[in-house]
Amino acid sequence: MRLMRNLLSIAALCALPYAAQAQSTVTPDALQATRSVAGELLKTLSGQLQHSMQIEGAARSIAFCKTVGPKIALDLADKTGWDVTRIGTRVRDVDLGTPRGWQKQALTQLETALKSGANPQTLEWHEVVTEDGKPVLHYAKAIVLQTQCLACHGTSNELAPGVAEQLKAEYPHDQATGYAAGELRGAVAISRPLPEARPVLSK
Repeated sequence: MRLMRNLLSIAALCALPYAAQAQSTVTPDALQATRSVAGELLKTLSGQLQHSMQIEGAARSIAFCKTVGPKIALDLADKTGWDVTRIGTRVRDVDLGTPRGWQKQALTQLETALKSGANPQTLEWHEVVTEDGKPVLHYAKAIVLQTQCLACHGTSNELAPGVAEQLKAEYPHDQATGYAAGELRGAVAISRPLPEARPVLSK
């Protein structure tokens, strides 16, 4: 009887689709390429936003950030063919910043790691899943609040002059204030296909 069950199990395994027997993992090169895109988004946005705040001030930079931030992510998505966006632990842009599906899990894991003493500069999360029979990488790079971010994300006493009023105009459903420096603000979230792994053949 045991022999019969084993034979049936082997037969069932052999009947699985070819791709289902492949092992899907992310290679160091693929992970680094994904990490680089997230870093490029953050570096470009930070540089342009700092320039805007120096020239225009914090309040007038609210509208700038609303327009330029999504455009940078969209340009990178067009360049790579991947899904690239920013998500928040508290949402400012309801349409673009609300975490969904795996992104919620990513934020939870990042927040737990940050509270456990993880390095904010290198804090990231990833998983490989199968979607429509193909391997897909989900990746999230943590965005941690710096002191200068409190001008637009801090408590009511820390917001720069005019920011509260501008937030009401640009983001009527804004929830992304009241943060303290060092808290998790959100993440750059990337979803991208991976090359399909070759099936592992038994000897």
